[in-house]
Amino acid sequence: MLWMRVKFRVAVYDQKGKRLGKEDLKSSSTALYTAVRYVLEFKYLEATKWLMLAQDCMEKYLLLGLLNLALGQEHQGKDFLQEALHHPKITCYLFAVEKPEEGLRLFIEKPEDALPDFLLS
Repeated sequence: MLWMRVKFRVAVYDQKGKRLGKEDLKSSSTALYTAVRYVLEFKYLEATKWLMLAQDCMEKYLLLGLLNLALGQEHQGKDFLQEALHHPKITCYLFAVEKPEEGLRLFIEKPEDALPDFLLS
């Protein structure tokens, strides 16, 4: 199996703070939810493909931004985060970036929030 090196992980939580797993999203079949399932499986390139098919919403562009940053595509990631500002939120999910080896976790509540250095380095 080929493992892709990423700068950080993207995690998804519900409003109560429970970390979601792919089993939590099996009942929905829209492109956005399929993409989120792939994010939960750490299959970021496959998630990106599904996000491109998803309806325009804040979550689509926020995830595209975070995934591009995780994959080292800083310019594209920032562009997607800017685009997220122009779309409404349609889910109740919270997104976090994590570096488990360093004990870091940061919830990204708004796309316009300042990004920490560990996302950009």
